[in-house]
Amino acid sequence: MTTAERLIEVMNILRLEQSCSVSELSSRLNVTMETIRRDIRHLERDGNVVKLHGSVRLPDALLEPSYKKRINMNAAQKQAIGARAADLVQDRMTVFIDCGSTSYWLARTLNNVRGLQVVTNSLDITNEVLGRQDWRCVFVGGQMDTDYRAALDQEAVNQARRFIPDLLFMSISAVDAERGFLDLNLQEADFKRALLSNARKKIILADATKFSKAGAILTAHFQDIDILVCDQMPQGELADALSQAGVEIMVASKQL
Repeated sequence: MTTAERLIEVMNILRLEQSCSVSELSSRLNVTMETIRRDIRHLERDGNVVKLHGSVRLPDALLEPSYKKRINMNAAQKQAIGARAADLVQDRMTVFIDCGSTSYWLARTLNNVRGLQVVTNSLDITNEVLGRQDWRCVFVGGQMDTDYRAALDQEAVNQARRFIPDLLFMSISAVDAERGFLDLNLQEADFKRALLSNARKKIILADATKFSKAGAILTAHFQDIDILVCDQMPQGELADALSQAGVEIMVASKQL
């Protein structure tokens, strides 16, 4: 296991358990205590963990609700964003929809298109679109993340990279005026980043609460993204940064 893979695994363990002792991490990852301490120092420098005596935990700002809770948080806004994003989808396109909670609402609102090919790493999105009209659904699989109900590992990346989607739809944890589009899960961020180079058009789905939330891991720079679909127009420094990067803003209607 490389250092990068080990850091991802440490963050995945903490995301599930919130805190863990150094000795338990050493045992679970089959490395020395000193190696784990070095990894923790690395993660602490970036603000991803808080080091305690003999243990480590996630910072309060990075304690993300479970996926099922996230789907229903700001559900009306996410549904409106999904409906607005669906306007971009045309007949016989290939679209990649990631496993985010707002992406789920996009999948639910996609109805009036023909011959669509949906590629996804999400079990819930697969269940939502499977068998719909004359569509094709491709699930890119690998080791499943039990919280996200999605495949995020290297095998899923390898399968996803075989496709050249017309549209790539991604949810995001935070939009930061200085840094770009951020996530809280290392493996999720790495998965999304790996998809950017193949997609013909890249679209971020984010409700306005993400404009003020904390994120720890860079998923994409502003210039990597073509369109931001949101429920409120960004303001101030964030609006300036998006404009300078040439990101098109699409604002969802409040009326569904």
